[in-house]
Amino acid sequence: MSPDERSTPRNFYLNEQHELARAEKEGGGRVTQYLDINWATKGAGLARSLGRLRKEIEASSDPAKENHCFVLASPVEQLAKASKDKNKAVDGKVFENTDFAEKHSRVFRRLGLDLINVADDGSAVVHMKPEAMEQLSNTAEALPELGAREKSRWATIGKFGMIPSDLRVDSDWLNALSARHLTDAVIEFQPLLNRIEIDSLVRAIVSVLLRNLREAVTGTGTDFSGRQWVRGQITRESLAKIAQMFFSVQSLHSPLISFAVGTTPLKQRRRAPSPIEVALDPSALPVIGVVDTGVPADHSILGRYRRGTYLAPTSAGTAADPHGCFVSSRIVFGDVDYTPGFTTPPGTARYYDVNVSGIRPGEIEDKGVFPALQAIVATAPDVRVFNMSFDAREPLESIGQVKRSEALSLVQDLDNFIFQNDILVVIAAGNSPLGLVPTAPYPRHFTDPQWALGPWARSFNSLTCGSFVGRLSPGGVVNNLLWPSPFCRVGPGLCESPKPDFSANGGNGTPQYQYGPGLGVWGLSPTGVWEDRPGTSYAAPLLARECAFAFEKLQRVCERGAQPFGITVKAFLALTATPPVNTQPVPELGERTLGRGQASAQRLEAPSASTGVMIWQGVLEDDQDIARIQIPIPADWLKEADQPHLKLIVAWDPPVNAAVKHLWSTRDLSAKLKMHPDAPAQRTAKVISHGSYPLLERLYDLRKVSTESHR
Repeated sequence: MSPDERSTPRNFYLNEQHELARAEKEGGGRVTQYLDINWATKGAGLARSLGRLRKEIEASSDPAKENHCFVLASPVEQLAKASKDKNKAVDGKVFENTDFAEKHSRVFRRLGLDLINVADDGSAVVHMKPEAMEQLSNTAEALPELGAREKSRWATIGKFGMIPSDLRVDSDWLNALSARHLTDAVIEFQPLLNRIEIDSLVRAIVSVLLRNLREAVTGTGTDFSGRQWVRGQITRESLAKIAQMFFSVQSLHSPLISFAVGTTPLKQRRRAPSPIEVALDPSALPVIGVVDTGVPADHSILGRYRRGTYLAPTSAGTAADPHGCFVSSRIVFGDVDYTPGFTTPPGTARYYDVNVSGIRPGEIEDKGVFPALQAIVATAPDVRVFNMSFDAREPLESIGQVKRSEALSLVQDLDNFIFQNDILVVIAAGNSPLGLVPTAPYPRHFTDPQWALGPWARSFNSLTCGSFVGRLSPGGVVNNLLWPSPFCRVGPGLCESPKPDFSANGGNGTPQYQYGPGLGVWGLSPTGVWEDRPGTSYAAPLLARECAFAFEKLQRVCERGAQPFGITVKAFLALTATPPVNTQPVPELGERTLGRGQASAQRLEAPSASTGVMIWQGVLEDDQDIARIQIPIPADWLKEADQPHLKLIVAWDPPVNAAVKHLWSTRDLSAKLKMHPDAPAQRTAKVISHGSYPLLERLYDLRKVSTESHR
């Protein structure tokens, strides 16, 4: 082989020939030994609470009471466990707080109960069949005579009771409503109810509303999870009654509305549309679904790059808000730099216009998102990347408990939709409120709670995009190139996950956290004029483009009938991203805003001579399945390299459950590097993983691996 041939950079695509026979995990485990529990007293107390609960349900007017019981399980705050750990145990015991939203959630399944939700105070909303209540009561009374395994199932539960009204409706919202006026409200039903039971429940609710001739149900719907809901014009009095009367109602709240997270520029000098350099064949370009406020059907420039249009039933039916145009132009043209004499370049991507706008400009109907995604996935399989540049106006923690739980249910549905359909969704990190100056000045502003992420941006299976300043202009609060945009919301995400995942150019802001001419990025208005606006809305499309480009390039090396997984694209972009700029002396700002930096699919077209990339994708069938992949590392390269390292990125799409919100993901993966299947795992130089977040990174020093393998 000639020196030129040896130095030619390449990407390597591992296939089934590199996969060894599957292995299985070994089972095992012992029963936890709880201490200092009087099982006779505990069993009697649980049985009494179940007896009272049964009487209350029998007296209820809920039509589902013959088949379902939705009840509250209150936890024992702290338990003592036997332990031999000399560092942690005192007198042979350690203390553990109960957490139904994490590891203790399993106790309900072992008792035959369904976990529905976990409240802020740690109480769990669970479902049981009426006949199971008698069985549970008898078991509770017999606890002193039962074995250790059966007792351990009951140890964390203090008592059972009815679900209080304040876990169905936020009291602050309810009390703020006018007693006389109607309000637009959504009634969410508990899961596990069938269609006949839902119909009976709706009729019972309508009978309550009929007492006031002005009240009415105005719409119905079903979430991706299968849970059903109705929407209507309802008074405060009726909302309170429904919350008290029907335990089959999970929640009552105002409509879930997100906002297009871009900023509107001040009045600008009128500018004529720029000349256009037309692309020859837009139909060959990759497509990104733009879930937004829509693009006018007759747009003079973007119309040529439209792949299709979907108008959500909840949409106002027009593209009156300019946000959708601006986002779509960033999808089509990327991060252009407008200068005098500018000519609109050929587009390099197309968009599928998915209009989910609300009644008022800039609003997004959250309940319309999943019907839209389902429609596009079913009818346009070439659309595998979606851009969502919107989120709630408030940070997640600022939303009332009940409505926050419903927002997280939609995030859960998004994660499970991605898992089921193998797509990639890019979400903008969001903006701080326009004109709100943080309590600590930039660059320490990230400690202000108003800069925390909203619900959508915390999705595990999506890619959240933060924003940095791509060019410096006079009057900006940020004076360092590539530093985080001052308005960009910051992580962490759910379960302290490392959100945002990546970042792109979204512009700057003034010291008053307002828009200033020249501080934004460039995109198109509804009339085809190039304007500059700042916002994370306009950074996210740049990441969505790279996802679509990576899909397109990886498809070329797939066998006929196969396609690259979304997680394959995610892992590749994470592996090859350009690291974010060093934000010393405040490195936490970069970590919580910029993620892994700028993503690019360029390495798939132009491999690097300094590093090699190996890509493998596969399916794990169940929780016992282990994939064993052979990684071909050239011996000559290993011998000649001064600092040989192996960076391993593993990505997966897990199904999630909002009930276990301190875990979120219901599946976890681990990765080990071995010299041969029976060898011990190699030690890593660096491990980056965060709980159950479905992306992990490990770095191995191959000099040490090589030395240890020859011992």
